[in-house]
Amino acid sequence: MSSTASLRLLAAGILGAAPIGAARAANESAPAAAHHFDGKYVVNITTKHGSCHKHNHWMILISGGRISSVGDTPMNASGHINPHGIVHLMFKRFHHHATVTGRLIGRAGSGSWHSPSLECTGSWHAHRLS
Repeated sequence: MSSTASLRLLAAGILGAAPIGAARAANESAPAAAHHFDGKYVVNITTKHGSCHKHNHWMILISGGRISSVGDTPMNASGHINPHGIVHLMFKRFHHHATVTGRLIGRAGSGSWHSPSLECTGSWHAHRLS
């Protein structure tokens, strides 16, 4: 094999390995990045359509990217937030549920929700307490 061909193979190997190393580093830091949203949040919920209560205030806790209810929140919350702040959450109480989506940026966020079982939709705004 010529030295030119050897150099091309070496360059191809290095260039091919770079994206793999970058992807691995991004995946290894992704769980740590989700932790910057950790804390307790007040969530203000507004109903825009349907006969649900027009305004509610609930509490959630984010820990390690996982979302759960906290305090005297009347519905059970479960879900997650990714390192980019994208929120996917479900509130449940008895046989009713509401799907919540949106985004947190820094210490606050907003999005929308809908409940097929209650036939309601609306928006939410949240801010971190701690």
